[in-house]
Amino acid sequence: MSEKNSFALKLRYSGDTVTEKGLDLYDGATSFQGFSQALQIVVHAYLRNEVVSRATALKGAELFFSSPKKGSVLFDIIAVIEAYPATVAVGAAPFYDFIKLCFSKAIGLVDVVPDTNYVSKLNTKDEPFFDAVAEQIEGPLQRGHRCFDSGVSSITLERPRSPLVTFNSASRDWVNTRDENPDAIPFTGNMTRYNSITGNGRAYIQQLKRIVPIRPAQEFPFNKKGYLTWSLHGSNVDTNKDLVFTAKRIESARGEVKRLVLLDCESASESA
Repeated sequence: MSEKNSFALKLRYSGDTVTEKGLDLYDGATSFQGFSQALQIVVHAYLRNEVVSRATALKGAELFFSSPKKGSVLFDIIAVIEAYPATVAVGAAPFYDFIKLCFSKAIGLVDVVPDTNYVSKLNTKDEPFFDAVAEQIEGPLQRGHRCFDSGVSSITLERPRSPLVTFNSASRDWVNTRDENPDAIPFTGNMTRYNSITGNGRAYIQQLKRIVPIRPAQEFPFNKKGYLTWSLHGSNVDTNKDLVFTAKRIESARGEVKRLVLLDCESASESA
């Protein structure tokens, strides 16, 4: 029988209405389903280093919840994971750190720094991977925030004796994504991360004055991928690196640009 490791999580719903009456049955069930789907996707990514869009049955891990404690709406969740020492660091610290980073990025907390060397190295090696995980759990987290319309003011995902991520009205606005803006407009910037296999990456955008995730649209020209690699290399050696991206914006409910979908790009010097 394979060795298994167990990690405890808590999902805590807080608010005056919750304290007085409890959690609305329908919205609460919808919320819990959303968080359970998001956890399935994140645990799968942790185990398999693979981003999936659906909360399919886990292989090598199981998630359970026990009965709520009397006097509070608190769900105890148990993640039971088979040990694969050769492929993943199955330990409490990296597991909780991985969960924290994925959920933090998904609610717009892009400056969260990993607490463990294992997750820090993963993030440095392939930050677009975590961006892709964050994008896939946004839909489930939209449902997870559903109960904010029924008196819930905050939800906290916790490990034993300490919180990991707190969800509130700001995180609700972030995950409730507007439709892709149909207007393709130019942005100037340079690549800071790039995954040549998936085409996903990160770029510093001068107009936004910050780094944002990017991903190519289906119609992005294959022969233009070399520009992205060229820009990343320029960033690494501090030389010419600026590109002009033609892109569509994906925005939060507050109008903040969350990521760019690339339609085309060229060297800034060529477009001048």
